[in-house]
Amino acid sequence: MDFERVSAPLALMAALPGEGELLLSNLQDKQIILKGDFEIHTGKLAGRQVLLAFSGLGKINAAAAAANILASFPVSRFWMWGSAGAYPHTDVELNDLALASEEILGDEGVATLSSWQSLDAIGIPLAKTTEGPIFNQIPVDRPELERARRLLSKWQPASAAARIHEGPFVTVSGVSGSLAQARLLGDRFGALCENMEGAAVAQVCLRYQVVFLELRGLSNWAGDRNKKRWQLATALDNCQKAVLYLLKNWDKA
Repeated sequence: MDFERVSAPLALMAALPGEGELLLSNLQDKQIILKGDFEIHTGKLAGRQVLLAFSGLGKINAAAAAANILASFPVSRFWMWGSAGAYPHTDVELNDLALASEEILGDEGVATLSSWQSLDAIGIPLAKTTEGPIFNQIPVDRPELERARRLLSKWQPASAAARIHEGPFVTVSGVSGSLAQARLLGDRFGALCENMEGAAVAQVCLRYQVVFLELRGLSNWAGDRNKKRWQLATALDNCQKAVLYLLKNWDKA
């Protein structure tokens, strides 16, 4: 396929194919584009032409996939979805949904035995914008976020009760392996949850001047490594159904 002729103003991306089985099964007029070793699906979801991709795990894969898409296709909006670990101090329940109010790079900076310093403290920005330098906190598009919030406030999945939350997301290279580490990061950033990709994609979208939105299903408590307590399937089902709801009703907000 001549990918330069593909027109899809909205790109959707998750890290792993297992996070997107419902969306992929609902994709109509499906075609696959190979660009490098990235497999990009194009078709219609809820009547809207979209690109749908799975980046692979982690910040580097996510940034590479996002840059690949934005350099190759006329995309003006980029949505990330998937699962996330909720921080223990937050007023959430597993299977709830979370919208990112900002994206935070939780690793970048200087770590000592007793403290951590952000990029701001060492004076090296990741990017510069007309509104000032960008350090660890990466903004999301406010109108896109507010529109998604308004729509999701009217939605409830049939499979399980799920509340909608909004707050900062932390992106890390290594997820919290203990509740103490989860509390440390949650308190440090005043954040809602953690994942391994979101801020990297937000940074790429910022540099390409593309609208970015992230929605995650809260599948587990950050720091809890007992996967028997995780509720990954329901959280991902809720999240994908929410994406479909947003696509179907976006023009009604």
